Amino acid sequence: MFGGTVVARGSPSEPRGDRGETGDPSPPTIHSHFGYSGTSDDEIPNRLEPDETVELHVDEDKIDDSKLPALTVEFGAFHFAPAGLHVEPGSIVEFDFHTPEHTATAYHPGQERQRRVPDGVPAFSSTVNEHHGFWLYRFEEEGVYDLFCAPHEWGGMGMRIVVGDDPGDVVRGPGRPPLPMTAALLGTGLDGDIGHPEMEPQNIVDNGPISGHDLDIGLEVTITAPSSP
Repeated sequence: MFGGTVVARGSPSEPRGDRGETGDPSPPTIHSHFGYSGTSDDEIPNRLEPDETVELHVDEDKIDDSKLPALTVEFGAFHFAPAGLHVEPGSIVEFDFHTPEHTATAYHPGQERQRRVPDGVPAFSSTVNEHHGFWLYRFEEEGVYDLFCAPHEWGGMGMRIVVGDDPGDVVRGPGRPPLPMTAALLGTGLDGDIGHPEMEPQNIVDNGPISGHDLDIGLEVTITAPSSP
């Protein structure tokens, strides 16, 4: 497991005064940087039962590899489900890897990106997990959290989690904005651009989970191998 055994003393995500079911003085905890991950839902400890689940997917129908080495990818081929989620402060979210080679990574200066998480929240990220693996993170601070998949940000794989009922601003600092396909969902943060109107934080609070498939973002990107000299 990753993140379940390396816990900084006094970490804000470390439960206090709580022992494991067998009286273990060092029960499993969710690290504020590294979360808690494993290879199967059966490995999730009872005390870390998630409040919400986000699935990570690849939709092969949106990937055209008929002209390899050129590859054309439609928006939504790589996606979080849901793309917009509202949770209460302190909620544990399970990221369920229905397909491999993904991450759930915070937009943060520590990742050389814009700060798109509340002030004081670290540059957290999952591992690149395997098929059917999971990663848990506890969202403590109220506000807007924009996340991306590091291997697939270029293909539009991003999501927004709104914690609490008074989310505040989306972008909290300068830095490199999301790549164009993901910016269509989450916005660039430049000139007040917050992304698709359905992804406005208060809309997520008021209307609940937002599916990326319902947003009708008609974009695609083609990757072409360099030609021979």
